[in-house]
Amino acid sequence: MHQVRLTDNRTWDRVKRLPDFLKSFVDERREEPGGRYQGTDNMFRFSMPLLMGVCFLAPLGAADGLPALFDTQSHDFGNVAIGTMLHHDFKIKNTTNQTLHIANLRVSCGCTTPSTPNATILPGETGTVHAQMDSRRFSGAKSVTIFVLFDQPYTQEVNLVVSAYGRNDVAVSNPESLEFGRMRKGTSPALTTNVSFATPLRITQAAADSGYVKVSFQPKQDQYGGVTYALTATISPKLPVGNWYTDVWVNTENGSRVRIPLTVVVEPSLTITPGVVEFEATPIGQPSEKSIIVKGDHPFRILDVTGGGDTFTATDKTSEPKTTHVVRVTFKPGKEGNFVKNLQIETDLKDQSRVQLAVKGTGMK
Repeated sequence: MHQVRLTDNRTWDRVKRLPDFLKSFVDERREEPGGRYQGTDNMFRFSMPLLMGVCFLAPLGAADGLPALFDTQSHDFGNVAIGTMLHHDFKIKNTTNQTLHIANLRVSCGCTTPSTPNATILPGETGTVHAQMDSRRFSGAKSVTIFVLFDQPYTQEVNLVVSAYGRNDVAVSNPESLEFGRMRKGTSPALTTNVSFATPLRITQAAADSGYVKVSFQPKQDQYGGVTYALTATISPKLPVGNWYTDVWVNTENGSRVRIPLTVVVEPSLTITPGVVEFEATPIGQPSEKSIIVKGDHPFRILDVTGGGDTFTATDKTSEPKTTHVVRVTFKPGKEGNFVKNLQIETDLKDQSRVQLAVKGTGMK
């Protein structure tokens, strides 16, 4: 049984007064002549649970229920070349005062795979339901329903829909999609794929939804009577660290548009191993040391380490530029208790000059 949090004491007072109100209502009607309300006792017993449930559920969610928490409940990928993998995130904003929990995801077609990185969404937080649609599994118009089952704060199933039109007169090959894989922050990789049309159709424009991607195309000879273009996408070195996907749109002379998904994972050019340093319980006033490794794509210097105060300090024994630095982190507690800090390690790298290190320790007598 799920717990329901009431919004304020006034709501609880109204709930407590309901039995008295309904009993008074029944007594008044029972005294009316003619016995018109002989079944009122049964009505009272069966109405009370219903009314109590309404009062308790009223504070939950938005006015339109859980579906209203999604930014949208449908997404159309449009025209797609068969062979590409399509991606879309449905975003959920928890504007209720209750915790949301996604218990299950299922689909009406195996051509679409749903997933969520965060099944539990706390009040005020945002979650996502990710849809991955495989265009190799269908041709022509396709619509797929994703059934999102919530079991908190109450049980409700929300339907999300993704749709696309798989064009068998267009093919993307060598590779079948613009999947860059992993790239280092600050680099600018390029990837070329072939876009082929069964008829001699001319591309008039090609562009990406993201300003971090530049797209160009060149026609190639096709011996089968159609036409093939070499389509090249180039990633900007300014693209932030993270997992990214966007869409490249190809416009043709007959007014149609073809979508080609693009995915890339941007890794930091500056890394720390380990990312978190935890010290054992240390006597007050006594230092304890541990080492971390800071790596970069190019030789660099460590300029400063801040954020630790007098409790955590860090030193680099060399001042020479290197791709790998060994930094000694010292924990020296001045009193009892738990200490948690974030150290900022400043470097002279242009692409990524700063990296953060979490440090934890406990001081004891």
